[in-house]
Order: sequence, then structure tokens, then C-alpha cells
Amino acid sequence: MTINRMKHLILGTAGHVDHGKTALIKALTDIDCDTHKEEKERGITINLGFSHLTLPSGEAVGIIDVPGHKDFIKTMVAGAFGIDIVLLVVAADSGIMPQTIEHLKIIEMLGVKQGIVVLTKIDLVDDEMVELAEMEIAEFLEGTNFEDAPVVGVSSVTGEGMDELVAKITEVIPKIKERKSTDYFRMYIDRIFNIKGLGFVVTGSVLDGELKTGRELLLLPGKTKKVKVRNIQRHGEPTEKVFPGDRAAINLAGLKLDDYQRGMVLSDKQIEETSMIDATYTLFDVSYEPGLWSKVIFYSGTFECTARIHLLDKDILKAGETAIVQIHLEKPAILINSDRFIIRNSSNDMTLGGGIVVDTAPLHHRKRTPKLIENLNSLVEATINSDNLFNLIKIELKKENAPVFVGFVAEKLNKTDKEIIEECQNNNDDSVYIFTSSGKTILISNDIHKEYHNKILEILEQQHQKNPILEEGFDTKEFYGKFGFTTNEAGKGYLEVLMKEMLEEGVIKKVGNSYALSNHTVKIDPKTQEQLVWLENILKETGIDLPDSENIEELALSKKIKKERLKMLLKYLARQNKLVFYQGEHIHNSVVDKCRKVLLDDLKDKGRGINEKEFRLLLNTTKKFIQIILGILIEQGVVNKETFYIMLTDKGKEMAKNI
Repeated sequence: MTINRMKHLILGTAGHVDHGKTALIKALTDIDCDTHKEEKERGITINLGFSHLTLPSGEAVGIIDVPGHKDFIKTMVAGAFGIDIVLLVVAADSGIMPQTIEHLKIIEMLGVKQGIVVLTKIDLVDDEMVELAEMEIAEFLEGTNFEDAPVVGVSSVTGEGMDELVAKITEVIPKIKERKSTDYFRMYIDRIFNIKGLGFVVTGSVLDGELKTGRELLLLPGKTKKVKVRNIQRHGEPTEKVFPGDRAAINLAGLKLDDYQRGMVLSDKQIEETSMIDATYTLFDVSYEPGLWSKVIFYSGTFECTARIHLLDKDILKAGETAIVQIHLEKPAILINSDRFIIRNSSNDMTLGGGIVVDTAPLHHRKRTPKLIENLNSLVEATINSDNLFNLIKIELKKENAPVFVGFVAEKLNKTDKEIIEECQNNNDDSVYIFTSSGKTILISNDIHKEYHNKILEILEQQHQKNPILEEGFDTKEFYGKFGFTTNEAGKGYLEVLMKEMLEEGVIKKVGNSYALSNHTVKIDPKTQEQLVWLENILKETGIDLPDSENIEELALSKKIKKERLKMLLKYLARQNKLVFYQGEHIHNSVVDKCRKVLLDDLKDKGRGINEKEFRLLLNTTKKFIQIILGILIEQGVVNKETFYIMLTDKGKEMAKNI
């Protein structure tokens, strides 16, 4: 026998003020959603009302009753965010009214696809009036998500039609897709209140993830405020766990009223705040034509702030059109890709439209280039087509323009590492390069991968052209610096794998610790040979008088040898073991050999060794030269200096025997 897991769903009302939404909910659930004194006095809903309905099937749905008055649209948006089923309420004695139209547009923009039209107050009109109202509703809903929605006539006073409405709600539930679960919890707070003996309780609709009692949560935006879940209620009953689609009341330890601001989110993950997003923006059929930049009010969940919208793929947006935009928020928000939002005009008396977030961490698009528009269109297509996760991965990698650990992409797309890896392995069309380095998975766009491959060849070619007499190119650490990978661990791991691949391809070769082009050969022309002989003789003649770098540069310039070429010549002589390079100084090997012979000859019969002063007197040279030559001999393993005395090593003793 198959047992279907109970769905966690939220039903919300929508419709014009005084069309009977709250009375309808009370008739359905026996719960009065108008709980505030002002609401009772004015006879309208101001705040969100909450209740629940247990259906004959055993399913229990949470219910949100939203205000219908035009002055409380922001509250309506907060309530409608995250609902699964809408009851679009139209009074039989009034018909379609301004907020009926506005609420329907908002509901559609927020992505709600399942609904029932409830024709209320049928006890106040005759059958002909009901029929006319149904015809008006059918015409009104044509071309919308709800043109095929059932229409149920009810009376909240007599109870007529209530059983049919409950039956229709039960029929709709199987049509609703199960929400995709994420590995973290997220919930906008829509109410906060203090209960004596318990402390603060917050309520909201669970958007993502699961939550158990005892869990620690973050209050976002912010990086420091942590609160702990003491108790949870679902539909007024204690529970140990809530899921996406549940209405939850959460008793929190560690929360103070001063910590909270409207628009905050509870999460068990640190979600980075954003003040700039890329998005789609659809303008409703309104008498408003935004230009390239426009000032508006932005709503998503319970979050609200003033914003500026920058059109990216259009100069002017006309009624009914959709554009790609960048939205600059005046205060930080907690948003993720695919979140829905509503836009109202700056005076907050008209709902203009809404859209879908496609990037919460975009670059600041100062120029509207064709390439930018192409990339954004791909991003929009991938975001709206939620099954196309691989496209989103590709876009994130292109945006980063560098190798990244898989966890970086997973966090950006609010997925697990495993989901990202499996998506790349199962759908890869050779556009993503995926590999493991030191047990960590690294991703890079194949386009960017090819750029790095070609850039390495280009860098080595330039190095060989500048230094034709040097066999080597650059080592791995030098490439870290050239690619900005000094502090990028993913970049380091990637580069090591890339260099190994290029070695296997045969396009580069290893020269000592460095890499060079495989076809590179050392070329020494007669002029260069003459310069090398001259430079070597200069350093030989210097002897134990430490050569002065500036003097050598001046002498080289007199021979028309520039500084960069001088460096190349010195490096070549060092690679030929003609010079020893130490602490920025070049000393001819013959000088090092002479000094080493003098020291070994003196030390072979002295068990106690000699100090630096005695060594200096032996060579009759400067203190600086002694420190450098001693450093070279220690590096060569000939002597050591553990105290004040220079002592022969085992290697040095063997060498001394042959003197």
C-alpha cells in the first residue's frame, strides 16, 4: 500500500476591501482573523490574519487573510508571498473592483498558479445577479493563470456553498507541485509578539528547508545575532518540526524587540545581504512609462525599501512589457535567485509591476553592451526554467572568470555540493571543466579554462623572446602571481592540474623547477656571447671586493646593455655555474672557490673552528663580503655556524682532505 506524504500548503485570500474575505475564513474555519481592536472598530482587515483548515482528506492547510484596502497593499504582498492556493474573493453584489484587479496582478506576479474564485454574499442577490457576476468574472480572468479556475458561490451568513468550496480546495491540492527542499531554513518574519513566561514569538511562512526545536538561527541581515528555537507551533498545535509551506509560530530564546526590524529573515545559514540585484521586471497595464532610471518602492516578502531601477535591454518600458533590469536597493535585503518581488511607484499609490530575481550579487552594469545583454538573457532563461540548473552553474562560472571550489557555486545557487557536482557530471556539454585537487572539487568554465591555457603559452613566449639565452621560463609560484592566485587556493589547485595537462600534451616542458615552451631552444648570437664574456670578466676581476650593483649597471649602460638585458645575462651565467647569486649579489664562482679553499685549509686542523672576525682577517676583506660568502658556504653545506664559531660539516671535512 502506498502512503502519500502530507503536503504542507498555504492558502491565501485576495480581493477588494469589504468583499467578505475575513467572514469567509471565519465561516470555513470558525476562526476570526480580525483580532485587533482597530480592525473591529473599522470593520476591515489591517494586519495579516492567520488560521488553518483541516480538510476531510486529512490535509491541513494554513490560511492567510490579507487586507483588501488599497492603503495596505504592502501587507497584502507580505501575506501573498509564498502562498500555494489563492481564494480570489469577489462579492456578488459588487463584482470586479479596483483591488480585485490589483490583487490578481500581484498574485500572478508572485508565481501563484492554483486558485479558486469565491463569489461571496450570494444571499444578498438573486440568481440573475449571480449569473451576471459569474460572466463578469469569466471575462476578467480570460488570459490569466486562473481562466480555468472554478467559481464557487457562497454565503458566509447562511453557510451555503461552503461544502462545495471545501471540496474544490481538496481537488486543487494534488495539482500543486511539491516544493523543492533546500539544505537550509528560511522564513520572513511577519509578526512578533511577547508572551509572558515564554518570551518572544515570531510567525511566518516557511519558504525553504526544515526546522526542528533546539536549532540555532540567525536573524538577517546581520552576522552576529543568534537565537535559539525553544518551541514551534504549526496550525496552533505544538510540533517538533516544520517544512516549506507551513505557517509556523516559533518561540525564540535570545531575541530582543530592538533586534528586529520589518523585513528580516530567520535562517540557519549566513545568507549574504545584497543592495543590488539583476532581475526581470514586468510592467502591469498601467498609465506609467518608466525611463532608463526610475525611483520606486520594492517589496519582497515583508521587506520594503525605496529603490532605483536601471533598464538594461530597453530604453523605455511600456505597459505589459518585460525588461531585464538592475535594481539598486536603498537598504540591504536578504534575497536569493528566483525570489519574486513587487514594485510600486515612489508615492506608493500604484502597483506598477513585479519580477523575478536572477542574480543577487551582480557586477555594477555601467555599460549596456550586447555581450552583457546576451549573458543576462541566458541567466534569465536559466533562472525561470528552474529545471535548467546546469545553465545557472555555467553563468556563475563565467561571471567569476576564475576557477572556484564547488562549494562557492553551491552557496551562490542555494544548492548542496553534491547537487552541483551531479548536475555537472550528468549534463556536462564540455562547457564546464571539473576536477579534483587535494580532495576538493574545482569548477571552471571551459571558455575561461582555454583562456588560461592560451595565456600560459603567451606568457612563456614573451619570456623566451625577452630572454632567448635562458632555458627556463616561469615556475608555478610565478604563475600564481601572474594570474592573481596568490591567495586563491582553488586557483592554485587548478593551475597545478593545468600545468600537468599541458606537460602531457607536450606543449610545455619542465626545466628545473620552471616551465618552458617545449619548442624553446637557447639562442646565443655573437653579440650576446661578447657581452657574456665581458660581464664574466668584470665579475672575475672584482674578486673579494664585493661588486657594487649600481657600478655594474653603469658599466653595462656604457656598453649599451640595458638593465633588463643585464639581468638576463647575469641569470644565464648563474645557470652555467659561472656565478653564485645570494641576497641580491652576484659573485663569480672562481671567487667562491678561492674563499672556500682558504677556509677549508684553515679549519681542517682547528677543532674549535674560527669566528667571523678571524675569517675576515684570513681574506682581508669587508664584513659584508664575509657575511655573504659565509651564507653561500652554509647554503652549500660546507660549514655551519651554530654558535659564534664557523665549523666544518661532514661534507666540508671530506672536501678538506683533498686540499
